[in-house]
Amino acid sequence: MSRFWAGAASAALAAALAGVAIGARGGTALERTGIVELVVLAAGAATVVAALLISPRRRLPGSWSIVAFAALALLTALSIGWSIDAGRSFAETGRTLAYLAAFAGGVAGAWLAPRASPLVARSVLLAVVAIAAYGLAARVWPGSFDESLFSGRVSQPFDYWNALAGAAAAGLVPALWLGARRTGTTFGRALAYPAAGLLIATVLIAQSRGALLAAAVATIAWLAIVPLRLRSLAVLAVAAAGAAPVTAWALSKDAFRLNLQPAGVREAVAGDFGMLLALTLVALTVAGVAVGAIQARYRPAPAVRVRAGQAVALLAAIAAFGAIGAVGVSERGLAGTVSDRVGDLTSQRDAPLVGGGRLASASSSRAGYWSEARDAFEERPSIGLGAGSFELARLRYRDDGFQASHAHGFVHQTLSDLGLVGLLTALALLACWLAAASRATGIGPRRWSGRPAWTEERGALVALAFVSVAYGVQSVVDWTWFIPGLTVLALVAAGFVAGRGALPVPGTVSAPTPSERAKHPPMPLIAAGATSLVAVVCAWTIWQPVAADRAVARSYELLDSGDAPGALAEAESAHDHDPYAKDPLYAKADALADMDRPGDALRAYAEVAREHPRDPDPWVRIATFQLYRLDSPTEARETVDKAFRLDPRSQALSQVLRDAIAAQQGSATP
Repeated sequence: MSRFWAGAASAALAAALAGVAIGARGGTALERTGIVELVVLAAGAATVVAALLISPRRRLPGSWSIVAFAALALLTALSIGWSIDAGRSFAETGRTLAYLAAFAGGVAGAWLAPRASPLVARSVLLAVVAIAAYGLAARVWPGSFDESLFSGRVSQPFDYWNALAGAAAAGLVPALWLGARRTGTTFGRALAYPAAGLLIATVLIAQSRGALLAAAVATIAWLAIVPLRLRSLAVLAVAAAGAAPVTAWALSKDAFRLNLQPAGVREAVAGDFGMLLALTLVALTVAGVAVGAIQARYRPAPAVRVRAGQAVALLAAIAAFGAIGAVGVSERGLAGTVSDRVGDLTSQRDAPLVGGGRLASASSSRAGYWSEARDAFEERPSIGLGAGSFELARLRYRDDGFQASHAHGFVHQTLSDLGLVGLLTALALLACWLAAASRATGIGPRRWSGRPAWTEERGALVALAFVSVAYGVQSVVDWTWFIPGLTVLALVAAGFVAGRGALPVPGTVSAPTPSERAKHPPMPLIAAGATSLVAVVCAWTIWQPVAADRAVARSYELLDSGDAPGALAEAESAHDHDPYAKDPLYAKADALADMDRPGDALRAYAEVAREHPRDPDPWVRIATFQLYRLDSPTEARETVDKAFRLDPRSQALSQVLRDAIAAQQGSATP
């Protein structure tokens, strides 16, 4: 592939990955997320079909990983049958099928172009740089982006700061690879410095401790494994030094630290932030060119590089032992300090700090969500309460009135939603991927992959593997699984690594030729046809909630225009598309009420309550209808009493109860 076409392919893949992030945003808007999932499904399925028909390989590496992922998707779909929130489980099935397509597409991409790992690594890096630039640009031009004023932390394009930081953390190792490699142009390697600086600044300005941990784990592993340590350290050190001033400045401003700040506060610092960020990127580019020139002129002997690496390792060890010693002689001592940090992490009351102090703090609200997830898991430990059901399951166990859709951790979420069966399935997927990644990267038992040379291709494969590792580390303590843009990016990288297969070892036979594959011509056609059929079924599954949501929207539009019969017909059509969702039945009840059929409207609400026995929301609507429409506070209070058993901390129920009591007292007053 020529340099031009390689660059075009890299840009196209990067644009697609960034487009998924910007298109789906936080994955909470049903229609836009569903459309993005359909695009991902189509792209992944098309890549698999093309690989099955074109790839010359007789063996297809990564197939077991696809099978394990398919088992997870199947379990998610089956959980609809026992879920306490079947509508959410149906939507999660569509999400998981799209993720399966993204992973399988990455695997198939490696079948089609097994030597394209440098291209894929550049694409991932370019995509995360574009995402990070988008997030920071929202603070340079706050009036031009749909940036939430609720949080001071940068959050675009995901509407969630930890997801933005997670994308930046996932791209840090590819940036190190780009700057440390010995191939490519000098200017191309120099661009790794501003890229790494931008990503580091994004992680720190977003104040994401989970992303910082993920970046640290991936970076340390890269430095420990890949023999480009000094060159990688040069990129890391220069980028970190360049990112430090803009990060420190931003975290000293209320616009970046505090929540609920007026738009004027952000606009007051936007110009200075943009100027400082631009100067930082220019300075890092110049520094990258200078470092590249020095490296081109001076190539230390192998013995010098070994001694330099040993010196760096020794300094790191001295710093680590010094930090441990300083803690040991402190007032609390080593054991006391560790105990305090563990206590902060598991505390359900301590709120985390804001600003730079947050990055060094262990306190978090996650312990409360994890405790609720454990309580939900104990209800049905084998198969869980249904995919995506945590938001509903936690209502019995929460000790506050806040809403939370996720357990803030993949393990806890999986245990609550899919039980031990789901966790074991996810672990099987992880084991299959680790085995495939070990063979591809040459990291692991020698009998699996031998010891391939450290070429540019191998370095890129390892960098892609650490993209997935960084994502996985953050997912343990956050709900990044539900962010399509970040998850699809990580799955494409992971899939390509799994599908690459073992790299050639000097002295071994090369991969099979196309003529060897032609011995079994019918099998690729059968597999491609089956894949296409499965993709159609998956697309139908993803589209049904979207179609139902559109029909509900049309129902309310007709209701606003005075066409209650038309609204009722649209509501029933929505229910046909997605029989698990609540909104079509709510729309039906509202249409019946507008047609002056209160009894039928109440029966429609009761149908929701019957189909969703763990959900307090239909009871809230029934009580509201009884109180405000039927003027029956006594019945409303009885309904509220039933609903409080499902959600003792509900603020909506408390408000209805107060209004019902006031109505009763008012009617009793002579």
